[in-house]
Amino acid sequence: MIYGNNHSKGYTLIELMVVVGIIALLLGLSLNGLNSLIQWNKLNTAAAILSSELKMAQSKAFYEGVYYKLQFWPTLDRYRIYRQTELIQDVILVDIDLFNTNFTDNNLYFYPSGVPGQGGTVTLKNKIGKVLYVIMTPVTARVRVSPEPPENW
Repeated sequence: MIYGNNHSKGYTLIELMVVVGIIALLLGLSLNGLNSLIQWNKLNTAAAILSSELKMAQSKAFYEGVYYKLQFWPTLDRYRIYRQTELIQDVILVDIDLFNTNFTDNNLYFYPSGVPGQGGTVTLKNKIGKVLYVIMTPVTARVRVSPEPPENW
């Protein structure tokens, strides 16, 4: 009869703890990066929606031949869209700070011809401090989203 040695073929507790520690470290680092990506995505989405709603208000003012107004509330992180005096939409930004706007009295008007009353910028900021600027040029009402403030700021 042949007797084998009493060594088992498996991993030691220390080896398992090292592997679990490495996995936990990688998971912690990836969750931090994932949160950053989620916040950046929310900011991009909010800027794209605001940009499209500015363009929509301009084209509706032109095609319907009436005034449209966007009223910004930086302290409440919301903006409202009016067709003449009728409230059409009330948008509350979630996890995004409507940080600043340089429109007079935080109001942007579109004349029935589709021309904006003025050009200006809306500054959006997310929870981790990243900023995007939604910039509208006067007269042409060209809207763009930029990580850099406009030159005339």
